[in-house]
Amino acid sequence: MADSEQGVIEWSDFRILAITPAEAKVASPALSPDGRKLSVLIEGLTARIDIATVPSAVSILVGSISPKVPSGIALSALRADFRGQAILTNGARATIQLGLGRSIDGQTLTSLIPGGEDNVEIVRSLYSPVEATLPNPESGEVTYGAITISIVVTVASTGPESTVLVEFDSVDLELWTR
Repeated sequence: MADSEQGVIEWSDFRILAITPAEAKVASPALSPDGRKLSVLIEGLTARIDIATVPSAVSILVGSISPKVPSGIALSALRADFRGQAILTNGARATIQLGLGRSIDGQTLTSLIPGGEDNVEIVRSLYSPVEATLPNPESGEVTYGAITISIVVTVASTGPESTVLVEFDSVDLELWTR
């Protein structure tokens, strides 16, 4: 059966559970026509140090979204691609912690970003099986669990000449079907 005949995966609104800095914003997700891919666009999720008086900073985003999958489509796994950039000079340090979770478990990646003079593009992927209920005996409908996305960035200055800027601008989710 062609994808268009199987139906379109719909999504709940992206629910922000925590966000820092306060001026950071999340736009409504952009969906592919079949609903299997979506992009969560982020603005202002920045951890920055550019003066000697503030030796560390943090930015945080935790949010949740749920797929509504029509009968006839079975999900097997999902992938999240986290995208951003970093600039670290004069020994500045940054650590990112990315999470892709379901209600019973999840995947987490913690990574140190090396310092240097150049812009570093950040692209990290996490994979996870999907969580689903058993089919309803009468309707055959399967309910899929909520997906939680988290980004935590911690930056630190090692001296008065250190500067750092780390910003995440999107998370792309892709649902895999079988």
